Amino acid sequence: MPRWLLPAALFVSMALNVFVVGAFVGVHLAGGKLPAQAAQPRPRNPVAAAVRELTPDEQAAWRAQMPSFAQTYGPKVREARQLVRQSMLGFGDPAFDPTATLANLQRARAVEQASRAELDRRLVTFAATLPAADRARFGEALARPVSGGGRAGGGQALPNR
Repeated sequence: MPRWLLPAALFVSMALNVFVVGAFVGVHLAGGKLPAQAAQPRPRNPVAAAVRELTPDEQAAWRAQMPSFAQTYGPKVREARQLVRQSMLGFGDPAFDPTATLANLQRARAVEQASRAELDRRLVTFAATLPAADRARFGEALARPVSGGGRAGGGQALPNR
């Protein structure tokens, strides 16, 4: 074993120990709790974030209707997304057909739009069952910008105009 390996390993071990001990001391000095944002990150899905604003009973009622939506629209949306991916990857094909590619993309977008329209219908129908204060809170949560996520529009679900 080379002579320099033992001191290097001891130095790396010491640095790691200082880091770990410093983390524990920092958490202890901060009151023993991690920040709320780190403990429970906001979902990037605005519907999931809005559902978290509801009471547990209301959350259960929303979730009870979602399996039928997922069974009906999940496979269609996955197929549409796959069609979009295949269309985009086909841009480099020597026999690239712009008309057929555009038709595939339009078909995929129509399926996605139909699923979004059904989700909108379910959101409105569900919101109509909520008390006014809960309905208002649910709507505000749905309208909130999405946190992070690397969207081109600054990470927002809807533009602030």
